[in-house]
Amino acid sequence: MIVIQLYRFMKLSKPLIFTILLLLAVNTQFLWEGKLGVFIILVYLLLFVCSIVLYVRLIKKVYRLIKGTDRTRQNVIECVVMGVSLCLIIAFPMGIVRFPNVGAPIKLMAFHEGGGGCGSTLYFREDGSFVVRYVCFGIEEKKGSYRISNDTIYFSCDDFAFDYAVMDSVTISVHLKTATGDRLLPLFNICKEEQ
Repeated sequence: MIVIQLYRFMKLSKPLIFTILLLLAVNTQFLWEGKLGVFIILVYLLLFVCSIVLYVRLIKKVYRLIKGTDRTRQNVIECVVMGVSLCLIIAFPMGIVRFPNVGAPIKLMAFHEGGGGCGSTLYFREDGSFVVRYVCFGIEEKKGSYRISNDTIYFSCDDFAFDYAVMDSVTISVHLKTATGDRLLPLFNICKEEQ
């Protein structure tokens, strides 16, 4: 609704609207990237192509502004807004606000790197929630709650395959309960621990 009113008020050009939408997409990606799975590759490719097209359009607008063929107030405002927005995207390609900084402070973080650059990261927050992010040809997230008893972390999440983890000073070993007994999965190295 606000965008429609702004459009009527300023008669915003399509490149300016797409630049603002691109800036919003880049800065809110931590909210939607984990829900797309493998399709995130296509979305990132689309965002990259859109940004290249918008950079070219900005260069053309600035050239016309300098040349003097289009020195309207509207064009100056569009050049400034597009320039600032695209510079913010260059300076912060993963967004101004990053995923680990959103929500309760992180109490413990552990990382496991698999083959081919794939990896998993466990974020344990101070409010008793955890997030595990799998990155391999896409991004997946699982969220739940946890509790720590001595050196054992118990997970509570419906769609999370792990039941508990055992922690020492350097690693976290995640275990999966099966009908035949416990199965040890790869170790996660502790990256950050609250002092």
